[in-house]
Amino acid sequence: MRRAGVVVAGVAAGGLLLSGCSPAQLSLVGVWLDADGRPMARVRPCDDDQSGSVTLRAYPDDRNGGRGRRGHQAANGWSAPAMPALADTTFPLFTPPDSWHPDTVGPQRMLSGATYHLKFTAYEHEDFVDYVGEVTFTDENLAALKDGEVWADGRAMSEDDFDELVGDAC
Repeated sequence: MRRAGVVVAGVAAGGLLLSGCSPAQLSLVGVWLDADGRPMARVRPCDDDQSGSVTLRAYPDDRNGGRGRRGHQAANGWSAPAMPALADTTFPLFTPPDSWHPDTVGPQRMLSGATYHLKFTAYEHEDFVDYVGEVTFTDENLAALKDGEVWADGRAMSEDDFDELVGDAC
């Protein structure tokens, strides 16, 4: 009986230790179409947190049951290396600020039937990622948005609701 108690305690401690290693996934990124139908994005890190990187990747929907698959070759997108200070920034989805020095992959436009993942990492200390701000979406998600709506947290919402979501997360 004592052995069973030691095993249970060891499993519980191991689970707590491993679960503490992943950074929080926060809904701090929103996407939408502007009046001209151009995809736009807004990244909203908390306070004065620094960013490790910002990336946009698209994965064909024919993998992973129609949800795309991270970890496979991206069909298109871009990646920007570490930045000392990532502020609240709005930009065309396929034209991130030049100051980010993005490296691109594939055509810089929405691809039909692809799942997109836009994320940034943020940290307060150089050696530890505190959280990841992210959004996952498709061209169908953006096309279904009404005027003034943003796609974030897996759903359509007003810009005010997005601001409130970010405020709650931070």
